[in-house]
Amino acid sequence: MVQFQHSDSKMELMKVSQIIEVEGLKTFYDDWSDEDREEMISSIELNGQKVPAIINKNFELIDGYRRKYCLEFLQIEEIWVIVKDCPPTIEERILHNKYRKKTTNDEVKEIKAVFKKTPKKQGKKNLGKKYTRHEIISKELGYRWKGDKTIKKVEDVLENDLEGDTLMKGIVSQKWSVDKCHEYLTKWKDIDEKNGYGFTEKLKKGELNIQETCKLIESRYGLDKYQDTFIIPNKSISFNMDCTQIKHKREFIKMVDLIFTSIPYYSLRFYENGEGENQVGHEESPQEYCDRMAKILVDVAVTLKETGNMMINIGETYDEGVGLGIVDMLKDAIVRHTGLVYKDRLAWSKPNPKPQNEKVQRPINNLEYILWFVVDPKIAKYNLITYSDPEKNKQPEITHGAKDVDEFGTVWEKVKSISKPYQKIYSHIKAQEVLHMIECTIGKNSEVYKVYSEGGPAIMAELLPILPILMTTDEGGLVYDCFAGTNVVGRSSILLNRVALSTELSRKYYTIGCGVVENAVKDFNLEDFDKVKCFINPTDENDLPLAA
Repeated sequence: MVQFQHSDSKMELMKVSQIIEVEGLKTFYDDWSDEDREEMISSIELNGQKVPAIINKNFELIDGYRRKYCLEFLQIEEIWVIVKDCPPTIEERILHNKYRKKTTNDEVKEIKAVFKKTPKKQGKKNLGKKYTRHEIISKELGYRWKGDKTIKKVEDVLENDLEGDTLMKGIVSQKWSVDKCHEYLTKWKDIDEKNGYGFTEKLKKGELNIQETCKLIESRYGLDKYQDTFIIPNKSISFNMDCTQIKHKREFIKMVDLIFTSIPYYSLRFYENGEGENQVGHEESPQEYCDRMAKILVDVAVTLKETGNMMINIGETYDEGVGLGIVDMLKDAIVRHTGLVYKDRLAWSKPNPKPQNEKVQRPINNLEYILWFVVDPKIAKYNLITYSDPEKNKQPEITHGAKDVDEFGTVWEKVKSISKPYQKIYSHIKAQEVLHMIECTIGKNSEVYKVYSEGGPAIMAELLPILPILMTTDEGGLVYDCFAGTNVVGRSSILLNRVALSTELSRKYYTIGCGVVENAVKDFNLEDFDKVKCFINPTDENDLPLAA
């Protein structure tokens, strides 16, 4: 055996065939990539073995399994080693791999090994030194975590982690908070699984991080306080039920001033409402869809007063770039089945439309429609909403707390700033200048996300219901959204001093909607609403109509 000195250790040259592999040590670290394997083989072939393997006196290989593989592949019979007087343990393996390029899985294995080798006993060690377990573990892990409480939380995560070490891998590779992972395990995991929210599965799949998971479970659990019927006296009535069952709620028969709703569109998405593939919107043909929807609206329309209006938000569906004619087909079906009178259609212009998922190229459609029906056109309620000509009518002064002195030094009379919800409504009404058209942007509806940070599919644009409600109802009127979803219509109704009635089949979106209308009641401000009303003037020859 050839020997020579290498740093402070003695290197020896011995036969590769003498080396004994230890299975637990060989497989401790993840297998290497083909690229890394080829790189090491080429390096040893060109330059020889530069780093010795580590063995013990029994020829058991502690470290150097990849080097041994490369030598065998190259049919080199001898290997440089350093012999240590030590057992073949994982701890020794880790000790010699501090600077190794490691996978996330490797790092988690090392953390587990450090906790395993450091017993939980307390007391005195030799020479009277105090045994402080968390300090030992912290040092072994390079002071990645400090403090007894934090070390105990890491250990709890290790012992109770999800399948595949999801949480520890997140902590190691994505810098997830140990506190948040521990909070999830001790507070939210059981709640999520018991109630079937499904956020744990999304966490496992990598669709959510730990912060998002905890937040979503907490907000969803907070919404479970709402029962199947949620009433805020004189403000809103919400039902978690199929809208066709409203015909059995006799207190609402012929009591509704306006039905305003966005119905499920044809062949676009599935909703979490428990109906699966049988839900509305997934019929075999557009004709079948329109007939089914119209028959549903028969049961809903019984709630309308003789002066009542029904407005249905609907958009076109395209098949390979070709429009299916859904809007006209639905209009005809509603008239045929419900007996309601078709009055008009309003265009909803979206300055920032989103394209449908289609392979065929075509211009993006920036229009959806509001089909407008009445019970009796002679007496149907209608308010002509107008905006003031700024040259002839002084608009309400709204300040934001700055520049309250004019250029001549005159101090303005203090005017209370209008709150954000009403500023949005004010600006929305002011922007409308096109006959038969409502302009309203789409995008993230912040009021829904305040209640539930995951939001929901196809959330209605926040301001879309404003003008229809103002045109067809008076203060105190009853506005019904039969496919309420997250109850955007209900929120608008409450802010405009109307009463909101809603039905929603999905338990999830029903509870979100309850939170939305509850917040709307908090946001309602009669003084601010009066400022909005000041902007709406009675019709005269100087007024410019928004919609006729």
